[in-house]
Amino acid sequence: MDISIVIPVYGCPAALVPLHERLSAVLTGMKVSYEIIMVDDCDKMNSWEEVQKLALKDEHVKAIHFTKNFGQGCAITAGVRMSSGDHIITMDCDLQDAPENIPDLYGKALEGYDVVFVRRQKRKESFIVRLFAKWYHNVLCWLSGVEFDYDLATYLIASRRAADYYISSKDRGRDFGVFLMWLGFKHTFVEYEQDRRYEGKSSFTFVKKWKTAVGIITTYSNRPLYVSIWVGAASAVFSFIYIIYAFVQYFVYNANPEGWTTVAAAIFFFGGAILSTLGLMGIYLGNVFDMSKDRPLYAIQETINCNNP
Repeated sequence: MDISIVIPVYGCPAALVPLHERLSAVLTGMKVSYEIIMVDDCDKMNSWEEVQKLALKDEHVKAIHFTKNFGQGCAITAGVRMSSGDHIITMDCDLQDAPENIPDLYGKALEGYDVVFVRRQKRKESFIVRLFAKWYHNVLCWLSGVEFDYDLATYLIASRRAADYYISSKDRGRDFGVFLMWLGFKHTFVEYEQDRRYEGKSSFTFVKKWKTAVGIITTYSNRPLYVSIWVGAASAVFSFIYIIYAFVQYFVYNANPEGWTTVAAAIFFFGGAILSTLGLMGIYLGNVFDMSKDRPLYAIQETINCNNP
């Protein structure tokens, strides 16, 4: 198999038929062997019915139906595990990423790159959303220790050996792009303009972004634990300076420095910092606990056209 297309399906059922038509036209025109793996992540819009119809009509389509919603990362993991292509392309189902760019992506990969990332140009988002998203990604990169771009998309192509490393990983953080960036294989970037979403709106809410960020940070780095050490060290230094100041005021100037408001504020601040640090340590211990249970990342209810379910 030359190319495997892995598509996590969630929340955009009306786009699946035109997506399949455009993919089929492009891949047939490339004269390569291919498979289209659609993983239904159990939204509430009956997307599985559309996926079933496509799989029953076209043997190139492999359909996977989860027992419940496990998240995009697990859907991509299931699709990559099921794939057999020498190159794996991941993309969203909402047609914001044009299938017509696949020949360029594939050609770039054949130049010797294990991973070709796509930077989305002219993203269809407001200025405020883009601004906060860039801040979010900058903080995320610093805390996680993994350098990646805000404009990078789910849309990318990876070699079989890079994908196999992803499959073998037991990490609970399953972001495919971040893992490939961390892996360090030879990679490059291409830029495409992002199209408008075919229907509906993104389900990637602030809460989901927060959970994703925490998962990435605690999977790839222990840097946040060092932040708490730095905060503690800084507070100790400032406290020592303040104690010297208080002694000088009392013994030299016979004054009792006021500052109970400051003291109370410091107690609340550092009390909160201590609780946050304990919570952060709890997340790291929770990750170890989850991995020690060795539960599967997802459960499959049904498959169509899959030879290795």
